[in-house]
Amino acid sequence: MSVLEQTRFTRCPHCGSKRIAAQKNVMKCGACGYKLYFNCAAATSCLIVRDHHLLMIERKKDPGKGLLDLPGGFVDYDEGLEAGMMRELIEEISCEPSDLEYLTSAPNTYLYRDVLYHTVDCFFTACLPDHIEPSAGDDAANILWVPLDAIDFDNIAFDSVKTALRLYLSS
Repeated sequence: MSVLEQTRFTRCPHCGSKRIAAQKNVMKCGACGYKLYFNCAAATSCLIVRDHHLLMIERKKDPGKGLLDLPGGFVDYDEGLEAGMMRELIEEISCEPSDLEYLTSAPNTYLYRDVLYHTVDCFFTACLPDHIEPSAGDDAANILWVPLDAIDFDNIAFDSVKTALRLYLSS
């Protein structure tokens, strides 16, 4: 699928011409020569395990409304991965875990308002002390502590999360 099909662009964003063509992640205008590159967006997710249970959220919004996910989200333009991860954790689970460590990354797609975004999802692990209880905020409809041996992969919103969980569980 080309970027034109993914974004539904019909005109050059620079000159307005309909003479646009696409190859993989670049849109080219045949009238003015403008090139628009579509690179992947950075996103973060966090695996927080306590007493052999994984903290998961139920998604409040599409894509994947009602399915399970890890807390996280998109990294802002002026953030590094770690800062974006901590901001998203505060927004989604209303607390700031400690001992944040990088785990892995995986490609993903994110369909939002009929535009298919390509992302690279970066996964971290973190600790949450027993005396701190998370609460659902932002894009989380609910917080769940899922036993590690009872994770339902068919109920998880994104393939990248499944990939990261399988890696974590196999180590």
